[in-house]
Amino acid sequence: MTNDTHSISAQRSNIFEIDYVALYQLADSQSFIYQKNKPFPNCFIDNFFNPLTYKNICDTFPSPENEIWKTPQNIHTVNKSVTKQGPLGLKEYLFNENQRRLFMELHSSLFLNFLEKLTGINGLIPDPYFAEGSYAMSQRDGFLDIHADFSHHDKLNLERRLNILIYLNDDWKDEYEGALNLYDINLNIIKKIYPIGNRVAIFTTSENSFHGFPEVIKCPKNIVRKSINLYYYTLPQAHRARKKILFPNDPDFAIEVTKD
Repeated sequence: MTNDTHSISAQRSNIFEIDYVALYQLADSQSFIYQKNKPFPNCFIDNFFNPLTYKNICDTFPSPENEIWKTPQNIHTVNKSVTKQGPLGLKEYLFNENQRRLFMELHSSLFLNFLEKLTGINGLIPDPYFAEGSYAMSQRDGFLDIHADFSHHDKLNLERRLNILIYLNDDWKDEYEGALNLYDINLNIIKKIYPIGNRVAIFTTSENSFHGFPEVIKCPKNIVRKSINLYYYTLPQAHRARKKILFPNDPDFAIEVTKD
């Protein structure tokens, strides 16, 4: 009994296994490139997780019919669903055990240290409240216009410094569109990152980190664009003003945040 229990425990502890030795080596080798990339520090890494871990992550993704979703619509965000707050006003209330374990891994000191090594941003802090974060899903005809993200966390008063987008789209084709576009301050496209499975996009956020996927998604109706979006913070820097999300082509637009 003791051996069986230990075996089950060990198996569960490895469901989202990450080779941090290899990941830290990658961070050390890519840090200079990351910080020099245009239009702002960024990179994407293919085959980020080992095949089994990637499969287990995909298995946590909620079905389109799951009660976890809300789909706020406005002129700049169409057919894009995000996780809603639960009955206690907390997204985590709606997560199952494996979903919670996954986010614990991605919020761990081991993962934070990788991000710090790669980006050069020290003192990163995860968001336990998942403000605008966790699972995201966009359907056919969906898009997200060019924008710069909000600057500070309303509850924690921390400064948003880093976006991590984990893509879970096997067999995604370029013709489906849905690429993450990165823009310079004049809104010229500098980089396109297609949301293919087991690709992780990472970029530093600022008032000028304009990005989005404004081209209308053209995937078949039985396919959705799936990602896990996580945001990381630091103590506020004195020079950065507090701002809401900005759509540069519509600077007076204000999003009404909904719980459901």
